[in-house]
Amino acid sequence: MKRNFKFDGFSVVRWGNNSIDLHNAYDLESFGTDLTGSEVELGFTRNEHAIDPDKLPSKVTLICTGNVKVAFNNLGAISASLDDQGIEIAYFDEGCDWLTFLDEDIARSQEPVGLHVSFVNGLAVRIFCNETTLTTQ
Repeated sequence: MKRNFKFDGFSVVRWGNNSIDLHNAYDLESFGTDLTGSEVELGFTRNEHAIDPDKLPSKVTLICTGNVKVAFNNLGAISASLDDQGIEIAYFDEGCDWLTFLDEDIARSQEPVGLHVSFVNGLAVRIFCNETTLTTQ
């Protein structure tokens, strides 16, 4: 999977010289697909827990494109709030079950096939894609 960022642990994005903690410093604002289903977008907004907020972008977006497919582990968990306690984001490959995912070190030696997004309520979403792009505002 081609990407313009790296994870520094789980949910901390390293983008150039910047570290962006999507778990603690940002809230998930949007999660969806375009009408054709060819793109998945996760939108984040900086929250009040951000350290040095003036040095962080107010919004961060992850856009997944190319051969996009989305899988859910437990659709019953969707009825609960998705943004109460933050999320965890990492990579996954074909060998990962729903409770495992890859950090940046493992992803270097095993090509990931997409992003794994875990919510505190137990819902996990797997986004299969060829490319993930991070943008900021």
